[in-house]
Amino acid sequence: MTDEPRRARAAWALEDAAGKRVQQGQSEAIIDDEGLGVGTARVAFLDADALRAADYRIELDLWPAGRLVLTELGRRFETFSNALRQARNQARVSGLLAHGPSMPEVFEGALLPPATAGLVELQVFSTHLTIVPADADPWQLPLGAMTDVTTVDDPPSVALIAGDRRTGIGQLARRRDAFHASVVAQRNAQAQLLAKYTNRAGFADGLGMPRDRISGFDALLDRCCSADRLEGAKKILAAIAGGEPRLGFAQLLDPDEDGLQAKSPLPENWASFLLAPAGRLVVMEILAGPAAATYVFEGDIESLNRDLQQLHFRRAPLALTAVEAEITPDNRYRLALRRLEPLKRLRAATRARLVHGESWSGALAKVLGTA
Repeated sequence: MTDEPRRARAAWALEDAAGKRVQQGQSEAIIDDEGLGVGTARVAFLDADALRAADYRIELDLWPAGRLVLTELGRRFETFSNALRQARNQARVSGLLAHGPSMPEVFEGALLPPATAGLVELQVFSTHLTIVPADADPWQLPLGAMTDVTTVDDPPSVALIAGDRRTGIGQLARRRDAFHASVVAQRNAQAQLLAKYTNRAGFADGLGMPRDRISGFDALLDRCCSADRLEGAKKILAAIAGGEPRLGFAQLLDPDEDGLQAKSPLPENWASFLLAPAGRLVVMEILAGPAAATYVFEGDIESLNRDLQQLHFRRAPLALTAVEAEITPDNRYRLALRRLEPLKRLRAATRARLVHGESWSGALAKVLGTA
Protein backbone atom coordinates (compact mmCIF):
# COMPACT_ATOMS: atom_id res chain seq x y z
CA MET A 1 0.00 0.00 0.00
CA THR A 2 1.27 3.49 -0.88
CA ASP A 3 2.46 5.55 2.09
CA GLU A 4 -0.03 8.27 3.12
CA PRO A 5 2.50 11.14 2.63
CA ARG A 6 2.60 10.06 -1.02
CA ARG A 7 -1.12 10.77 -1.62
CA ALA A 8 -2.86 14.11 -1.87
CA ARG A 9 -5.93 15.59 -3.53
CA ALA A 10 -4.87 18.29 -6.01
CA ALA A 11 -5.82 20.36 -9.00
CA TRP A 12 -3.53 19.47 -11.88
CA ALA A 13 -2.68 20.80 -15.30
CA LEU A 14 -0.49 19.38 -18.06
CA GLU A 15 1.12 22.04 -20.26
CA ASP A 16 2.84 21.71 -23.63
CA ALA A 17 6.17 23.26 -24.63
CA ALA A 18 4.51 26.63 -25.27
CA GLY A 19 2.89 26.67 -21.83
CA LYS A 20 -0.60 25.97 -23.16
CA ARG A 21 -2.76 23.69 -21.01
CA VAL A 22 -3.62 20.49 -22.85
CA GLN A 23 -5.18 18.54 -19.95
CA GLN A 24 -6.41 19.49 -16.50
CA GLY A 25 -8.64 18.39 -13.69
CA GLN A 26 -8.89 17.53 -10.00
CA SER A 27 -7.85 14.13 -8.74
CA GLU A 28 -5.77 12.26 -6.20
CA ALA A 29 -2.04 12.54 -6.93
CA ILE A 30 -0.12 9.36 -6.07
CA ILE A 31 3.66 9.02 -5.79
CA ASP A 32 5.42 5.69 -6.22
CA ASP A 33 9.11 4.84 -6.56
CA GLU A 34 9.10 5.36 -10.33
CA GLY A 35 6.93 8.40 -10.83
CA LEU A 36 3.82 10.45 -10.16
CA GLY A 37 0.29 9.78 -11.38
CA VAL A 38 -2.61 12.21 -11.26
CA GLY A 39 -5.78 12.08 -13.32
CA THR A 40 -4.87 11.06 -16.87
CA ALA A 41 -1.25 12.20 -16.44
CA ARG A 42 1.65 9.91 -15.56
CA VAL A 43 5.18 11.29 -15.12
CA ALA A 44 8.26 9.11 -14.73
CA PHE A 45 10.86 10.67 -12.46
CA LEU A 46 13.58 9.94 -15.02
CA ASP A 47 11.77 12.42 -17.25
CA ALA A 48 11.11 15.07 -14.57
CA ASP A 49 14.15 17.27 -15.20
CA ALA A 50 13.27 20.02 -12.73
CA LEU A 51 11.08 20.35 -9.65
CA ARG A 52 9.93 23.58 -8.04
CA ALA A 53 7.73 23.68 -4.96
CA ALA A 54 6.74 27.01 -3.42
CA ASP A 55 3.67 29.05 -2.58
CA TYR A 56 1.45 25.94 -2.53
CA ARG A 57 2.34 25.20 -6.15
CA ILE A 58 4.42 22.29 -7.52
CA GLU A 59 5.89 22.39 -11.03
CA LEU A 60 7.63 19.49 -12.77
CA ASP A 61 9.46 20.30 -16.02
CA LEU A 62 9.18 17.28 -18.30
CA TRP A 63 11.44 15.77 -20.92
CA PRO A 64 11.31 16.24 -23.83
CA ALA A 65 8.97 19.19 -23.29
CA GLY A 66 6.05 20.37 -21.22
CA ARG A 67 5.20 20.79 -17.57
CA LEU A 68 2.94 19.27 -14.93
CA VAL A 69 1.53 21.71 -12.36
CA LEU A 70 -0.14 20.75 -9.07
CA THR A 71 -2.08 23.25 -6.95
CA GLU A 72 -4.80 23.31 -4.28
CA LEU A 73 -2.92 20.85 -2.06
CA GLY A 74 -3.87 22.76 1.06
CA ARG A 75 -2.39 21.45 4.30
CA ARG A 76 -0.89 18.49 2.45
CA PHE A 77 1.41 20.72 0.39
CA GLU A 78 4.57 20.50 2.49
CA THR A 79 4.28 16.80 3.32
CA PHE A 80 3.44 15.83 -0.25
CA SER A 81 6.10 18.03 -1.87
CA ASN A 82 8.78 16.64 0.46
CA ALA A 83 7.75 13.07 -0.37
CA LEU A 84 7.75 13.94 -4.08
CA ARG A 85 11.20 15.48 -3.93
CA GLN A 86 12.62 12.51 -2.03
CA ALA A 87 11.17 9.91 -4.40
CA ARG A 88 12.20 11.86 -7.50
CA ASN A 89 15.75 12.40 -6.28
CA GLN A 90 16.25 8.75 -5.39
CA ALA A 91 14.96 7.59 -8.76
CA ARG A 92 17.38 9.97 -10.46
CA VAL A 93 20.28 8.71 -8.33
CA SER A 94 19.69 5.31 -9.92
CA GLY A 95 18.98 6.78 -13.33
CA LEU A 96 22.30 8.63 -13.33
CA LEU A 97 24.14 5.48 -12.16
CA ALA A 98 25.05 7.06 -8.83
CA HIS A 99 23.57 4.30 -6.68
CA GLY A 100 25.54 1.59 -4.90
CA PRO A 101 25.44 -2.13 -4.18
CA SER A 102 24.16 -1.65 -0.63
CA MET A 103 22.42 0.96 1.50
CA PRO A 104 24.51 4.10 2.13
CA GLU A 105 25.13 6.06 5.29
CA VAL A 106 23.22 9.31 4.85
CA PHE A 107 24.13 12.83 6.02
CA GLU A 108 22.67 16.30 5.47
CA GLY A 109 24.89 19.22 4.51
CA ALA A 110 25.49 21.96 1.96
CA LEU A 111 27.88 22.57 -0.90
CA LEU A 112 30.27 25.46 -0.30
CA PRO A 113 31.53 27.95 -2.89
CA PRO A 114 32.96 27.92 -5.51
CA ALA A 115 30.43 25.14 -6.19
CA THR A 116 26.85 26.25 -6.58
CA ALA A 117 25.80 26.55 -2.96
CA GLY A 118 22.77 24.72 -1.65
CA LEU A 119 21.51 22.04 0.70
CA VAL A 120 22.38 18.48 -0.29
CA GLU A 121 21.88 14.93 0.89
CA LEU A 122 25.15 13.01 1.16
CA GLN A 123 25.05 9.26 0.53
CA VAL A 124 28.26 7.50 1.55
CA PHE A 125 28.58 4.16 -0.25
CA SER A 126 31.44 1.68 -0.03
CA THR A 127 32.50 2.79 -3.52
CA HIS A 128 31.64 6.48 -3.81
CA LEU A 129 29.92 9.52 -2.36
CA THR A 130 26.68 10.57 -4.04
CA ILE A 131 25.71 14.22 -3.64
CA VAL A 132 21.98 14.87 -4.04
CA PRO A 133 20.91 18.53 -4.32
CA ALA A 134 17.31 19.36 -3.46
CA ASP A 135 16.19 20.16 -7.00
CA ALA A 136 19.18 19.51 -9.30
CA ASP A 137 20.66 16.30 -10.68
CA PRO A 138 22.63 14.08 -8.26
CA TRP A 139 26.28 13.43 -8.95
CA GLN A 140 29.06 11.37 -7.42
CA LEU A 141 32.67 11.41 -6.32
CA PRO A 142 34.32 7.96 -6.56
CA LEU A 143 36.35 7.16 -3.46
CA GLY A 144 39.20 6.09 -5.71
CA ALA A 145 39.34 9.58 -7.22
CA MET A 146 39.79 11.27 -3.83
CA THR A 147 43.39 12.19 -3.11
CA ASP A 148 42.62 13.75 0.27
CA VAL A 149 39.72 14.12 2.71
CA THR A 150 40.22 16.65 5.45
CA THR A 151 38.31 18.70 8.02
CA VAL A 152 38.32 22.49 7.88
CA ASP A 153 37.59 24.76 10.84
CA ASP A 154 36.66 28.01 9.07
CA PRO A 155 33.95 27.48 8.10
CA PRO A 156 33.42 24.10 9.79
CA SER A 157 33.37 21.71 6.87
CA VAL A 158 34.93 18.74 5.12
CA ALA A 159 37.08 19.21 2.01
CA LEU A 160 37.07 16.41 -0.56
CA ILE A 161 40.08 16.68 -2.86
CA ALA A 162 40.14 14.87 -6.21
CA GLY A 163 43.23 15.97 -8.10
CA ASP A 164 42.83 19.70 -8.73
CA ARG A 165 39.13 19.61 -7.87
CA ARG A 166 38.04 20.60 -4.38
CA THR A 167 34.51 20.03 -3.07
CA GLY A 168 33.62 21.65 0.24
CA ILE A 169 30.78 20.26 2.35
CA GLY A 170 29.48 22.42 5.18
CA GLN A 171 26.44 22.81 7.44
CA LEU A 172 27.01 19.32 8.79
CA ALA A 173 26.46 20.57 12.35
CA ARG A 174 27.46 17.99 14.95
CA ARG A 175 27.89 15.31 12.28
CA ARG A 176 30.90 16.87 10.56
CA ASP A 177 33.39 14.51 12.17
CA ALA A 178 31.10 11.51 11.62
CA PHE A 179 30.80 12.35 7.91
CA HIS A 180 34.55 12.77 7.60
CA ALA A 181 35.16 9.50 9.43
CA SER A 182 32.67 7.63 7.24
CA VAL A 183 34.23 8.76 3.95
CA VAL A 184 37.77 8.15 5.20
CA ALA A 185 36.89 4.70 6.54
CA GLN A 186 35.39 3.56 3.22
CA ARG A 187 38.26 5.05 1.23
CA ASN A 188 40.87 3.45 3.50
CA ALA A 189 39.12 0.07 3.33
CA GLN A 190 39.46 0.08 -0.45
CA ALA A 191 43.11 1.14 -0.35
CA GLN A 192 44.00 -1.49 2.25
CA LEU A 193 42.23 -4.22 0.32
CA LEU A 194 44.14 -3.35 -2.87
CA ALA A 195 47.45 -3.08 -1.02
CA LYS A 196 46.89 -6.52 0.49
CA TYR A 197 46.01 -8.09 -2.86
CA THR A 198 48.80 -6.47 -4.89
CA ASN A 199 51.48 -6.27 -2.17
CA ARG A 200 52.01 -2.73 -3.39
CA ALA A 201 50.89 0.72 -2.26
CA GLY A 202 49.27 3.36 -4.43
CA PHE A 203 46.42 1.55 -6.19
CA ALA A 204 43.01 3.24 -6.05
CA ASP A 205 39.62 1.95 -7.12
CA GLY A 206 39.08 2.47 -10.84
CA LEU A 207 42.36 4.27 -11.47
CA GLY A 208 45.01 2.56 -13.57
CA MET A 209 48.64 2.87 -12.48
CA PRO A 210 51.28 3.38 -15.22
CA ARG A 211 53.63 0.46 -15.80
CA ASP A 212 56.74 2.49 -14.90
CA ARG A 213 55.33 2.99 -11.38
CA ILE A 214 54.66 -0.70 -10.73
CA SER A 215 57.53 -2.83 -9.57
CA GLY A 216 57.18 -6.31 -11.01
CA PHE A 217 54.54 -5.25 -13.54
CA ASP A 218 54.67 -8.51 -15.53
CA ALA A 219 54.36 -10.67 -12.41
CA LEU A 220 51.39 -8.66 -11.11
CA LEU A 221 49.72 -8.81 -14.52
CA ASP A 222 50.08 -12.58 -14.53
CA ARG A 223 48.59 -12.85 -11.01
CA CYS A 224 45.55 -10.64 -11.61
CA CYS A 225 44.73 -11.87 -15.11
CA SER A 226 42.47 -14.72 -16.15
CA ALA A 227 44.16 -17.49 -18.11
CA ASP A 228 41.63 -16.77 -20.88
CA ARG A 229 42.80 -13.16 -21.19
CA LEU A 230 46.57 -13.36 -20.64
CA GLU A 231 47.54 -14.07 -24.24
CA GLY A 232 45.28 -11.27 -25.45
CA ALA A 233 46.75 -8.88 -22.88
CA LYS A 234 50.24 -9.62 -24.21
CA LYS A 235 49.07 -8.85 -27.75
CA ILE A 236 47.62 -5.56 -26.56
CA LEU A 237 50.87 -4.68 -24.79
CA ALA A 238 52.81 -5.48 -27.95
CA ALA A 239 50.79 -2.85 -29.82
CA ILE A 240 51.59 -0.03 -27.39
CA ALA A 241 52.64 3.28 -28.90
CA GLY A 242 52.90 6.72 -27.35
CA GLY A 243 52.82 6.06 -23.62
CA GLU A 244 52.79 3.63 -20.74
CA PRO A 245 50.05 1.02 -20.27
CA ARG A 246 48.08 1.18 -17.04
CA LEU A 247 47.06 -1.68 -14.79
CA GLY A 248 44.26 -1.22 -12.30
CA PHE A 249 41.41 -2.65 -10.26
CA ALA A 250 37.76 -1.62 -10.04
CA GLN A 251 35.07 -2.47 -7.52
CA LEU A 252 32.03 -3.35 -9.58
CA LEU A 253 28.51 -2.09 -9.01
CA ASP A 254 27.04 -4.51 -11.54
CA PRO A 255 29.03 -7.75 -11.13
CA ASP A 256 28.29 -10.75 -13.33
CA GLU A 257 27.11 -13.95 -11.69
CA ASP A 258 29.71 -15.90 -13.66
CA GLY A 259 33.01 -14.24 -14.42
CA LEU A 260 36.64 -14.85 -15.27
CA GLN A 261 38.76 -15.92 -12.33
CA ALA A 262 42.21 -14.40 -11.95
CA LYS A 263 45.19 -16.66 -11.35
CA SER A 264 45.28 -15.20 -7.85
CA PRO A 265 41.54 -14.76 -7.07
CA LEU A 266 40.42 -11.17 -6.82
CA PRO A 267 38.32 -9.92 -3.90
CA GLU A 268 34.61 -10.47 -4.43
CA ASN A 269 32.98 -8.08 -6.92
CA TRP A 270 36.29 -6.67 -8.10
CA ALA A 271 37.78 -6.65 -11.60
CA SER A 272 41.27 -6.07 -12.93
CA PHE A 273 41.77 -4.04 -16.08
CA LEU A 274 44.41 -2.92 -18.56
CA LEU A 275 44.48 0.40 -20.41
CA ALA A 276 46.98 0.56 -23.26
CA PRO A 277 47.73 3.55 -25.52
CA ALA A 278 48.14 2.82 -29.22
CA GLY A 279 48.75 6.14 -30.92
CA ARG A 280 45.55 8.16 -30.76
CA LEU A 281 43.65 5.10 -29.50
CA VAL A 282 43.37 3.49 -26.06
CA VAL A 283 42.53 -0.19 -25.61
CA MET A 284 40.60 -1.25 -22.51
CA GLU A 285 40.69 -4.91 -21.54
CA ILE A 286 39.01 -6.42 -18.48
CA LEU A 287 41.59 -8.99 -17.35
CA ALA A 288 39.48 -10.79 -14.76
CA GLY A 289 36.03 -10.40 -13.30
CA PRO A 290 33.30 -9.99 -15.90
CA ALA A 291 33.76 -11.64 -19.28
CA ALA A 292 33.64 -8.28 -21.03
CA ALA A 293 34.49 -7.33 -24.57
CA THR A 294 37.57 -5.32 -25.49
CA TYR A 295 36.89 -1.62 -26.02
CA VAL A 296 38.92 0.72 -28.19
CA PHE A 297 38.51 4.44 -27.48
CA GLU A 298 39.97 7.52 -29.09
CA GLY A 299 41.37 10.14 -26.75
CA ASP A 300 43.66 10.89 -23.85
CA ILE A 301 44.27 7.90 -21.58
CA GLU A 302 44.05 9.98 -18.40
CA SER A 303 40.68 11.51 -19.32
CA LEU A 304 39.29 8.19 -20.52
CA ASN A 305 40.35 6.50 -17.29
CA ARG A 306 38.65 9.20 -15.20
CA ASP A 307 35.41 8.77 -17.13
CA LEU A 308 35.57 4.98 -16.76
CA GLN A 309 36.19 5.47 -13.05
CA GLN A 310 33.08 7.68 -12.84
CA LEU A 311 31.09 4.82 -14.41
CA HIS A 312 32.74 2.25 -12.12
CA PHE A 313 33.58 0.38 -15.33
CA ARG A 314 29.92 -0.44 -16.01
CA ARG A 315 29.75 -2.16 -19.37
CA ALA A 316 26.00 -2.33 -20.04
CA PRO A 317 25.44 1.34 -21.00
CA LEU A 318 28.67 1.33 -23.02
CA ALA A 319 27.68 -1.80 -24.91
CA LEU A 320 24.37 -0.40 -26.18
CA THR A 321 24.10 -0.25 -29.94
CA ALA A 322 22.98 2.98 -31.59
CA VAL A 323 19.45 1.57 -31.81
CA GLU A 324 19.48 0.39 -28.18
CA ALA A 325 20.77 3.81 -27.09
CA GLU A 326 17.90 5.72 -28.66
CA ILE A 327 16.44 7.94 -25.97
CA THR A 328 12.92 6.61 -25.77
CA PRO A 329 10.43 6.61 -22.85
CA ASP A 330 11.04 2.89 -22.22
CA ASN A 331 14.87 3.01 -22.29
CA ARG A 332 16.07 2.34 -18.72
CA TYR A 333 19.30 4.27 -19.44
CA ARG A 334 17.58 7.28 -21.00
CA LEU A 335 18.46 9.70 -18.20
CA ALA A 336 22.13 8.66 -18.13
CA LEU A 337 22.31 8.79 -21.93
CA ARG A 338 20.87 12.31 -21.86
CA ARG A 339 22.68 13.87 -18.90
CA LEU A 340 25.61 11.76 -17.63
CA GLU A 341 28.61 13.46 -19.23
CA PRO A 342 31.22 10.68 -18.64
CA LEU A 343 28.94 8.16 -20.36
CA LYS A 344 28.25 10.54 -23.24
CA ARG A 345 31.97 11.19 -23.71
CA LEU A 346 32.90 7.50 -23.59
CA ARG A 347 30.22 6.49 -26.07
CA ALA A 348 31.32 9.29 -28.41
CA ALA A 349 34.96 8.15 -28.05
CA THR A 350 34.24 4.44 -28.70
CA ARG A 351 35.82 3.24 -31.93
CA ALA A 352 35.34 -0.51 -31.53
CA ARG A 353 33.89 -3.14 -29.24
CA LEU A 354 35.58 -6.48 -29.89
CA VAL A 355 33.92 -9.65 -28.59
CA HIS A 356 36.36 -12.37 -27.62
CA GLY A 357 36.39 -15.26 -30.04
CA GLU A 358 38.38 -16.74 -32.87
CA SER A 359 38.40 -13.48 -34.85
CA TRP A 360 39.43 -11.27 -31.89
CA SER A 361 43.14 -11.00 -32.72
CA GLY A 362 42.51 -10.09 -36.34
CA ALA A 363 39.85 -7.57 -35.42
CA LEU A 364 42.14 -5.90 -32.87
CA ALA A 365 45.00 -5.70 -35.40
CA LYS A 366 42.65 -4.18 -37.96
CA VAL A 367 41.35 -1.53 -35.57
CA LEU A 368 44.88 -0.59 -34.46
CA GLY A 369 46.15 -0.57 -38.04
CA THR A 370 48.65 -3.34 -37.48
CA ALA A 371 46.97 -6.02 -39.61
